[in-house]
Amino acid sequence: MRRLVPLEVALFVAACVIPLPLPAAVPLLVVASASLWLRGRSWAEVSKGPALYAAIGVAAGTLALVLAVVAGTPAIERITDYAVQWSTYPVVRGNISTFALVAVVVGASAAASELVLRGWIVERALELGAHRIVAVLLGAVADAVVTDGDIAMRVGAGVFGIGLGWMYIAGGRSVLAPICARLAFSLGALALEAMRIVG
Repeated sequence: MRRLVPLEVALFVAACVIPLPLPAAVPLLVVASASLWLRGRSWAEVSKGPALYAAIGVAAGTLALVLAVVAGTPAIERITDYAVQWSTYPVVRGNISTFALVAVVVGASAAASELVLRGWIVERALELGAHRIVAVLLGAVADAVVTDGDIAMRVGAGVFGIGLGWMYIAGGRSVLAPICARLAFSLGALALEAMRIVG
C-alpha cells in the first residue's frame, strides 16, 4: 500500500515536531500501530525469535554502554574537547525508589522505540522494496531525529541505530534482539546515573 507512505511520513514528522508531555515513542507507536492495522499487519510478525536473540541483544546493548562510558571519560573529553552529558533523569541520582519508577517509563519507551524504528520504519522500507542498507540507514536517521539532545547525542543514536538495524535484519526481521539491546543500554545508563557513576 504505497499510497499510505506520504501520510505515514507526515504523521511521523508531526509526532516528532509537536511538543507533547510524553516521550516521542508514544505518539509514534500509535501512528505505527495504525499503519499496521490499515495494512492488515500486526506486531506479532516482527516480534518472533528464540531466546538467543534476546541474549545477543543484551550483550550488544551492554557492550555499547561500556563503549559509551569509555568514550565519556575525562581523558577522552580532554582530547575531543567535548564533555559527555549523561544526565537525562537527574531525579534518580541516589534515589532507588525514583529509579524504579523512571526505569518503567524508560523501559517502555525503549521497547516502543524499537517497535517503531525497526519494526515499522525499517520493515516498511523493506516491504516497499528498499535495499537492506537503505532500510537500515533510514531507521538510523529516524533514530537520530527522535533523539532528544545535542548533535553528538543524535549522531550516537544514529550509529547505535545502524547496529540495531543490522541486528533486526540478521535476526530474520525480528525486533527481539534490538529491543533487548536498547533496554540494556537505556536501563544500564539509568542505573549508572542512579549510582552517580555518570552525571
